[in-house]
Amino acid sequence: MEKKLIFVSFKNDNDKYNSYIDVDSFLSTRDDIELIMKKAASIYNNMIIKMKNKINEIAEYRRKRCPLPTRKIWELGDIIFKLVEDLNELNLQIDGIYNHLERDLNVKRKWLEKVIILRRYVPDKSMIPEYLNWGKCEKGTRRVAEQIKNGIIPK
Repeated sequence: MEKKLIFVSFKNDNDKYNSYIDVDSFLSTRDDIELIMKKAASIYNNMIIKMKNKINEIAEYRRKRCPLPTRKIWELGDIIFKLVEDLNELNLQIDGIYNHLERDLNVKRKWLEKVIILRRYVPDKSMIPEYLNWGKCEKGTRRVAEQIKNGIIPK
């Protein structure tokens, strides 16, 4: 039988994130919850750093007014997927992932949704043509991502 995932939250404390769960979850678990919470905080801290670095890389394209490769957006989405995966291995899931990422990355929710849609529909970065820029994908992200997944090159 698969364990039920426990909701976890993260709060920034002096540029380091701490993890929190509700009291009922704490009382009902038989695992070493202190160790799990330390691991969760470490995972979240590391992934937020990676995401911020990727967002800075994306911002640099915009600052230079260069076309933004869709693959860069996919890479950010992949880091988010890895965060979720790593926490799931600890039987945890973020309570309100969009709210957390919007707050901790200082980005808009709608944009995050598009990043995640692209990554959800396109499982492998190599499926995205190197020349395809994000401007061609941002408006109809789901439609374009489905085309890429089906081997249709968006124009």
